[in-house]
Amino acid sequence: MQLETSSWTEVEETAPTTALLPVGSTEQHGPHAPVGTDTIIARAMAEAADRESTADSVVLPTLPVGVAPYHGHFPGSLSVSPETLRSYVRDVLESLSDSSVERVVFVNGHGGNGGTLGNLAREVADAAELDLEAFLWEWMRAVDEHVGHAGELETAVLLYLCPDDVGDPVAGDALEWDDTVDGGVGHRFTEEFSENGAVGDATEATAEQGEAVFETAVDALCSFLDRIE
Repeated sequence: MQLETSSWTEVEETAPTTALLPVGSTEQHGPHAPVGTDTIIARAMAEAADRESTADSVVLPTLPVGVAPYHGHFPGSLSVSPETLRSYVRDVLESLSDSSVERVVFVNGHGGNGGTLGNLAREVADAAELDLEAFLWEWMRAVDEHVGHAGELETAVLLYLCPDDVGDPVAGDALEWDDTVDGGVGHRFTEEFSENGAVGDATEATAEQGEAVFETAVDALCSFLDRIE
């Protein structure tokens, strides 16, 4: 069920025990992909898993802005601090602690959120005042191939989900995310190693490929939900 489109009486009657919290980002994704890419994908995967899994689940409203300061020199990019994201998500969890929800899964679509959300999940596990569990799930880890920033796989998923919002796919000015050298962080902003903001080559991406990647990720999320119940 979708929390945003449900009444409080429907929520009370359904009494979901698992909440899916999509967490995205609003940031540049090269010249061809929308700045809401991470949000679009996270929301769609959470909604699909809610429909397809056997869990008594509810999809919470998506958080659309994440930790993305390294994209900040590109127009359209937004960011919050790790402290703000942690505090906001923790407050959401506290508001669920007296509900029927027993566990929350962060359905994360943006790599920059992972450290904050992973640490928060561990913090919640030891928090006596929060009568629920929290888990981090990321679609980028659920598929076998490397997911580049606005690269082939991410663009393919977008072509499957929202083709009208995708421009002509391009090759990124970097083939791999390259912000370290000799073990140190040499590049602090994305444009220092990819002028057009994309990483990888999206020119061969197809909607059919995107559908297969999407289904693989959703199947993995459904399996994960079964595992933690």
